[in-house]
Amino acid sequence: MSREKSAKQRYPCCIPVSNCNDTNVDGGRTSEGGCRVSSSRKSYKSMMIIEFGPHGVHAMASQDITAGTVIVQCLPLAHSLFNPPTNLLTEEENYGDENRRCARCFFSERNVDETTVARKQKFGRCSKCKVAFYCSRSCQEEDWNHFHKLECQYYSKRRKKSGNAPNFYATNAEEDAIPLLLRTFSALKILRDGNQQSPGESLNNEVLHDDLVSCGPDHFSSLMVSSEHIKPSQTETRSSALSGTSIKIAIDIMEKFAIKGSVYDKPQRDKNSAANSVWGYNNIVDDKRAAFTLHQSIERTLNAFKKNNFGIVDSLHSPFGEGVYPCAALLNHSCAPNCILRYEFGRKVGSKFQLPILQIVACRNIVKGEELTHSYVDLALPTVERRARLIGTHGFECKCIRCQKNGCCLELPENRDEWALWPLKHKFAAMEDKSCGSLSTKLTEVDLDEAIIGCHAISENGESNIFRQAQQFEQNAEECLLEGNVAGELCNLSQGIDLFAPKGDVWFSPFHVQLYSLRGKYFAALLTNGLVNDAIAECEHIVSFLAVAFSHVEHHPLLGLQLFTLGDLYSEASSNQDSNELMALFKTKAELAYIWAKEITLISHDHTDQIVEALEQKLARILMN
Repeated sequence: MSREKSAKQRYPCCIPVSNCNDTNVDGGRTSEGGCRVSSSRKSYKSMMIIEFGPHGVHAMASQDITAGTVIVQCLPLAHSLFNPPTNLLTEEENYGDENRRCARCFFSERNVDETTVARKQKFGRCSKCKVAFYCSRSCQEEDWNHFHKLECQYYSKRRKKSGNAPNFYATNAEEDAIPLLLRTFSALKILRDGNQQSPGESLNNEVLHDDLVSCGPDHFSSLMVSSEHIKPSQTETRSSALSGTSIKIAIDIMEKFAIKGSVYDKPQRDKNSAANSVWGYNNIVDDKRAAFTLHQSIERTLNAFKKNNFGIVDSLHSPFGEGVYPCAALLNHSCAPNCILRYEFGRKVGSKFQLPILQIVACRNIVKGEELTHSYVDLALPTVERRARLIGTHGFECKCIRCQKNGCCLELPENRDEWALWPLKHKFAAMEDKSCGSLSTKLTEVDLDEAIIGCHAISENGESNIFRQAQQFEQNAEECLLEGNVAGELCNLSQGIDLFAPKGDVWFSPFHVQLYSLRGKYFAALLTNGLVNDAIAECEHIVSFLAVAFSHVEHHPLLGLQLFTLGDLYSEASSNQDSNELMALFKTKAELAYIWAKEITLISHDHTDQIVEALEQKLARILMN
């Protein structure tokens, strides 16, 4: 989210404001705030415009947009991989290929093969800090010049402070954010020194690419923060997190870098003031009598990270890094979003590689004038939990349609006994053009929360008791796992699932979120132990839950990925059947699961993603056989 501003104020972004006469963006032009769109076109019409309302900034669609369209592509102001396991900082041989990513372009070493151009087969490592890996000489040089120089000093000094011990752990969230803090500071310093090209833009001098937005320092300074950080405090109150050794090291690095070879290298400017000027918050303070101190600027930045940063995920939607994307932060939250986010890593630009690109993609058709939104929280959670997380992290109570009673409903059988696996069976039947009893099954509209947390004929205390028992079974299963007791692990998880089975008049929804959690762990345990048939049954339930939980969000990536897994299980089961009839049945199910997964992932992942390519290969093999 970006901070509330009056429409009359200059907005520090290259995205057009809605009250402008036209929404064309000049390719290559830098805005007053340092934001820039690099494009091979002289001018193009932006699909996203900015409006100002009573609740702040809103990103709106400037035209009708079809599902799957990339609305905006953003380069990060700064980005960072999550800290590696600290025992691996000096033992390179323990850091497997599957864990290595380039610290600049985020390309994975596991994706490098003999056909990969200009990348090392084995990633190189920074010889100074021994933390960062790089896919190529160009990425290492670019990262050093724009980001890694300060971060490298920090890791080296922390190791020295710890007596050269390889293990030094972040003790709090603020300390964990220091590497990204330093990378952001480095990028801002370069921009404020007069180099109006962002780190990603320097590559586009070689080859201009498709409409990539790079945000500048003023846009970063305007990012939404909590109310206590909007204006500088008259009294210096430092949090305990900003008084430790690690932050002192970081501040010392920032201060020395701020005055080195820059416009701030003047006798009258001390290094503390120079470092504070890089953050730029005092430029946006209305009351010039008040000013942010360096510590207040750092606290504000950490708060801005918490509210605005993006977790960067791989094709399996596993997070491995985070990025500062001010343009993408313009989108507000909705629990019924019309946009999803996806990432592209290692795009080749001339002889070099691009920073990780965040793409804002329409997950359904969007009409002109509709607000563009994405979700800040896990949409599989019930309303109460989503709202609590949003208030805790972002400080607002969501009032979107999904959070209203009966705001989002779906059709399910009127007879609740028919709910289990209904979404999966109904979809497969529709794909095969069969009724599957749907014509004779009476359907009714059910509120989404009722579907994922509903229960009947049980008191609140009884419900809480079931949840406590389920948690105990999960804990018992974890203990059995640690002890190597496979049978005990499977038995405890199975017993936990049985707690939610209908008993007399007592009924829990088969899509209950607590049941989904148990099924996920049971499914993983079954897969680990090679119990394919049982795993298929659990995976079908998991797919049915996701189809319900995301029924209001078209093309949700997690549903597509789970369908991919289900297709693989069906395919494996088909090859293990003695009966030709069963073999054909599982083969058909595998094909349907793959087709459904491909429909989703073509939008959630893009056609060039390895997930979509793998799906196409699997479908081709099925059709050949």
